[in-house]
Amino acid sequence: MKILMAAALVSTAAAAHAQAPAKAYPSCNLTAQRALKGKVGGSITDPRQAHISVRANVLEADLSNARTARRLTQAMTSQLYNRVQAVRAGANRYTKSQGFLSADELASYDRALDAVATVLCRRVAPDWNAKIEGDSDYLQHRAVTLNTRIDAAIKGHRLSRQDAVPLRLAVGQVQTEAGHLQAVHGTIHRPDADRMNQRLTDVERALTHQP
Repeated sequence: MKILMAAALVSTAAAAHAQAPAKAYPSCNLTAQRALKGKVGGSITDPRQAHISVRANVLEADLSNARTARRLTQAMTSQLYNRVQAVRAGANRYTKSQGFLSADELASYDRALDAVATVLCRRVAPDWNAKIEGDSDYLQHRAVTLNTRIDAAIKGHRLSRQDAVPLRLAVGQVQTEAGHLQAVHGTIHRPDADRMNQRLTDVERALTHQP
C-alpha cells in the first residue's frame, strides 16, 4: 500500500512539473527578459552583448527544464538550443568585429530570442500569450531610426548628402514594401521580413563603415 502511495505521489509531482505554468519559465516573461542587464567582463565587452548573453543563458536553462519535464522532444530542444547559440555567436561576432553591438542589432537578436521563447512557452503553457511587435511595426520603427541616424551623420559631417541619397532610397523602399505587404496580406512572411531586415542592416553598416 505504501509503495502504491509513494508511486502515486511521484506520478503527481511529475505531472505537476510537466504542467508547470509559464511563470515557472522566466523566458516566458518577454518584457522582463528584454530588460535584463548582464555584466561586462572577459570576452563580454559591450553592455548589449552582455544582455544577449544573459538572456541566452536563461533561455537555454528553460529549454533544459522543459525537456526534463517532457514538454519538448529532444529534437525540438536541440533545434531551439541551436537557434539560441546562433544568436549568441552572432552577437559575439559583431561585437568583436566592430567593437560594439548596435541598437538595431540588439533589437534583431532580441526578436530572434523572442521567437524561440514563443515556441517554448506555447509548449509549456498552451494558454500562454504575449503581444510581440509585428514584423511590419518593427521594420517601420527600424527604418525611422535609420533615417534619424542618416540625418545626424549628415549634420555631423560624417556622411555627404550625395552618399545619403542611396541610403535613404533603400530605407524608403523597405518602408513602402513593408506597408504594402502588411496591408495586402495582413502580415509579412518570414523570408520577406528577413530580406528587408538585411537591407536595413546593409544601410546601417554603410553608416558605420563596416564591410
